[in-house]
Amino acid sequence: MEAVRFPKLTTPRLVLRAPSERDIPAWFARATDVESASLAGDPVPDDISAGKQWFVRSRQRLADGNAIQWSIDQPGVSDAIGTITLSFGATDTKAAALGIVLARAHWGHGLGSEAAREVLRYAFETLALEQVTAEAVARNLASLRMLAKLGFKRIESFIDESDGERCERLALCGDIGKSFLASNAMSDC
Repeated sequence: MEAVRFPKLTTPRLVLRAPSERDIPAWFARATDVESASLAGDPVPDDISAGKQWFVRSRQRLADGNAIQWSIDQPGVSDAIGTITLSFGATDTKAAALGIVLARAHWGHGLGSEAAREVLRYAFETLALEQVTAEAVARNLASLRMLAKLGFKRIESFIDESDGERCERLALCGDIGKSFLASNAMSDC
């Protein structure tokens, strides 16, 4: 089987690269931040061994073609500041779901938007996806604002059965996404 070539992406302030074992401590620090985990809808791990499982799962999902997960690096910061993921469904080969988690110290600086913009550009231009969706808990106003600024439109509200929390599902369509990313002009899906 041919090795999967990982798509390294760069922006003016960030490098999006393949996760490595050196990311496990930073991942664990983010994952055990209770508020961050709650906003991301993730369980808080009991110990750092969950980080090894995260790393192995990330590599396996890439190898299986189910997801691409990038570690987000910022020059001058020794640890990865977060992760951003495109997850692919089993039935729709032209769609993916976007997920992003940043360490709390990096919230509110536009870094999530910058990383997401580059991943969306890759999704629409290189992968030729037709739609990217994203979900956020309704109380995660910062993420919902970021997604709206990127051109995502709300498609539905739902209750997460795992925790009973109200969530929003949003979508960005391919042609509109490409136009929006190129011009930052708003348009409907």
